[in-house]
Amino acid sequence: MKLSALKDWAKAQAARTIWAYGPDELTARLRKIGVVPGSTLMFHSSWLQHNGFQGKPADVVRALKAAVGEGGLLVMPSMPYHNMSSAQWLAKGKPMNVLRSPSMMGLVSEVFRRGEGVQRSLSVTHPLLAWGRDAAAFVEGHERTERSFGAASPFGRLLARDALIVGFDAPFSTFTYTHFVEDQLEATLPCPLYEPEPVAGVVIGRDGQPFDCTVRVLAAEANRLRREARLVEHLQNSGALHADRLGRTALTWIRAADHSRESARFVAAGKHFFDAPQAALA
Repeated sequence: MKLSALKDWAKAQAARTIWAYGPDELTARLRKIGVVPGSTLMFHSSWLQHNGFQGKPADVVRALKAAVGEGGLLVMPSMPYHNMSSAQWLAKGKPMNVLRSPSMMGLVSEVFRRGEGVQRSLSVTHPLLAWGRDAAAFVEGHERTERSFGAASPFGRLLARDALIVGFDAPFSTFTYTHFVEDQLEATLPCPLYEPEPVAGVVIGRDGQPFDCTVRVLAAEANRLRREARLVEHLQNSGALHADRLGRTALTWIRAADHSRESARFVAAGKHFFDAPQAALA
């Protein structure tokens, strides 16, 4: 047996034994980190082989719903593109079909999207999925704000609802709430956060009819100058950002309010997680 095949066999055996856990254990761990009935949970995920979870993506979704309960709210990202910027996505000219465009944010997100009672926001670039208490109200109006991460967007509602943001084999860098934080701290940035002109896009609504909308996209320079590792270090040192393992699954979590507060405190101390343009060129 080749070494690579032997390693795969060993991982598969460990996933079924020492790393093994199921939906009940996932719900119990979420309880320990603060997800109680009535909570709002923003969930980012990757579906990795041999992570120890004994079940299918649908079983992860059921465990999450059990954790928040019908009186809570479960939220996931459902961007219809991957490995490109929102500007690059819009340049393709493809509409975001709220009912048909698949979520490219991992298999769990796509299974969740197809579930009964799940609402999807009508953002052309960053649609969110929601199930549970006031799900329709949570996603409402996303298409009417030019800033997909602005205060009037569902991302702002995550803060208002004291949401817990959890990564399931998904690192902090995948947490789109960080862009809401950047939007709120825009005046402190050493460069423009958004490109100067809005970009047009098309959404196909629940009635099957297309409509035009415009959004502000993150500036290419802002993406180049972002130094998120500095912010991560501060959030970890402040005790706001947490990490642990369940089986072989890496769990990362932070409260939206803690993220906003500590990010603002970091900037107020004269530091920043964006370089100045001249510093980046030095």
